[in-house]
Amino acid sequence: MSSSPSPEAGGGLPGGRRKFEGVGFDLGETLVEYSGVPLDWQREYSKALAAVASLWGGHLSPAQIEAGSAVLRRYNTRLAPRRHEVESAAVFAELLDVLGVPHEDARPLLDAATDAFFGVFQRRARAFPDVSATLTALAAARTSVGVLTDVPYGMPRRLVLRDLSVAGLDALAGSLLTSGEAGVRKPDPAGFEALARHLGCSAQAMLFVGDEQKDVAGAKAAGMTAALLWRGDLPIPSWGQDLTFTSLAQLVPPVDDEECAGA
Repeated sequence: MSSSPSPEAGGGLPGGRRKFEGVGFDLGETLVEYSGVPLDWQREYSKALAAVASLWGGHLSPAQIEAGSAVLRRYNTRLAPRRHEVESAAVFAELLDVLGVPHEDARPLLDAATDAFFGVFQRRARAFPDVSATLTALAAARTSVGVLTDVPYGMPRRLVLRDLSVAGLDALAGSLLTSGEAGVRKPDPAGFEALARHLGCSAQAMLFVGDEQKDVAGAKAAGMTAALLWRGDLPIPSWGQDLTFTSLAQLVPPVDDEECAGA
C-alpha cells in the first residue's frame, strides 16, 4: 500500500480540494518516542516498582513485585482495554497498598510515587526527527495544532507536560488534551470532539494524525479526516484511514519565504 496524497502547507490536500482549519496529533509514537521502552511496559514493571520502593528505602520481595505487577496489569489498557479513564491517585493508592505501605502513610507518598514510577520511562522521551520541521511549517501556515493523547495508568497532566519538555515540544503545552481531562480514551469520539472545541475548530474541518487503529476510528467517528502515520517496515494496515503517511515530512511540504510572507 502506497502513501496517500499529503496535505499542502496550510492544511489542505493537493490541488486545493480540501483545507483544514486544524491538525490534531497523537503523542506517543507519533510525535514522541520512548527510546528503548516497549509499547507494553510489562517488562519494565520491576524496575519501576523498585523506583517507587526507593522512596522509603524499601527492598521489594518477589511476592510484592508480583502483587504490584498484578495491579499494573489490571490498568494496562493493552491487556484490559477501557473506555473511561482512571485517576492516577486511585492506581497508585492501590499500588502502595499491595507494596505494604500503611494507609496513613500512603497519601503523602502518592505524588512522589507517581513521579518515581513514570520517571523510569520519561527519561527516554524524545521527539522524532521529522516533528520540528512539520510543526514549524504548520505554524507558518497559521494552521491550529493540538494533541490528544491516551495516558497510561492515569498519568497526570503535569507529567505529560514533562514529556513534552524533555522532547523539546513545550510549544504544544497549551494545546494538549489528555484522556484524563477528556474522561474517555480513544477511540471514543468525545475526546476528539473536545480537542476540536479546544482549538476552536469544527471536527469536520480537522485532520487527525496517529499511529494506531484507535486514532483512525476515533477521528472518523468524530467527523475528522483520519491520517495513519506508519513509520515501521511492516505492511501498512487498512484501518479505514483517509490518508497514510510514512513520515510527517509528507504532511506539510516545505514553506518558503514567499509562502510565509503571504500566509
